[in-house]
Amino acid sequence: MGRVEAGGGTGMLTDVVNTEAEFDALRPEWNSLVPRLSQPSPYQSWEWNRSWWRHFGSGHHLHIVTFREAGRLEGIAQFYRRRFGPPGAGIRALVPLGWEGNGRRQGITEHCELLFPEAARRTLMTALSDWLGNRRWSVALLPGTDPGEELPQRLLSHVVIRGKPSTYHHRALPATYAELVAGLNKSMRDNVKYYPRLLERTGHRFQLRVCDSANSVGAALSTFLELHQARARSITGVHHRDKFAFADRRAFLIEVAPRLAALGQLRLGLLEVDRCVVAAQMWLEMNDTMFIHYTGYDPAWAANSVQLIATLECLRWCIGRGVRRVEFLRGSGQRNERWDVERRVR
Repeated sequence: MGRVEAGGGTGMLTDVVNTEAEFDALRPEWNSLVPRLSQPSPYQSWEWNRSWWRHFGSGHHLHIVTFREAGRLEGIAQFYRRRFGPPGAGIRALVPLGWEGNGRRQGITEHCELLFPEAARRTLMTALSDWLGNRRWSVALLPGTDPGEELPQRLLSHVVIRGKPSTYHHRALPATYAELVAGLNKSMRDNVKYYPRLLERTGHRFQLRVCDSANSVGAALSTFLELHQARARSITGVHHRDKFAFADRRAFLIEVAPRLAALGQLRLGLLEVDRCVVAAQMWLEMNDTMFIHYTGYDPAWAANSVQLIATLECLRWCIGRGVRRVEFLRGSGQRNERWDVERRVR
């Protein structure tokens, strides 16, 4: 680890984790910190970030800053070092784990923010400012900040790039699936009722198969990736990008998905029509919240909106297990707003 030093007048002690062995040793404390965040999620877990570093960290250097008070871990600035520009020139930067760069920005890490609990956030930002003030960095990329959040002036002199705010859509889930459907706007409510009936009316039978163990998720990933790719290549309807067109993202998913599934933090729903898988919905879970992740479907079934049916059946399954909140993929647009959501910007 790096040299321990006081974080200005905050009472915080800072330290730098810069080896993989030290990163591994941080696991218990890291995962104990996550539930204290304002919106904890598996994207912030040690498992997600450790797997991410294994697949995206080549050629870069770990620079995870920890903040402690009276020996207790109070915050983590999970940075790594990278250089932008030509060799021997360019700029040195601290960027957060999850930030893929090279035009891919934060990639598939939906929640990319420093692990600073809200109760201590201002103190931690000041401690980070003091720590940065004693070092020579051209750029420190600060992710996940509220546009209205006031940052310490000294910190602003280092944050040349303040992470672009993301819009997150979320909504509460009622106690029953019937209540969810009844509470939707008329257009969405009509679609929710129409498409499952359309399948049945045309003589098809469908069911949801949920993969919720490390083995079952691992075995189903190839099917998920094939359907995701098919969705991206479809020339009908709204165009969707292939989020897993990059080999490093596929390798990352193949490692992290079973790890999270073993902890009950990731599940994969497969919609079967006449015993054939035609759509897939992946989601993450923490506490009583479902985080909608990526999807895929067979374009031959697009007219039946099998992707919508898959998502609906996953919501039904989660509500039945006591999940009381759902968060959709970041970004604005009708695909999220049709669910009568609330918004937050971070």
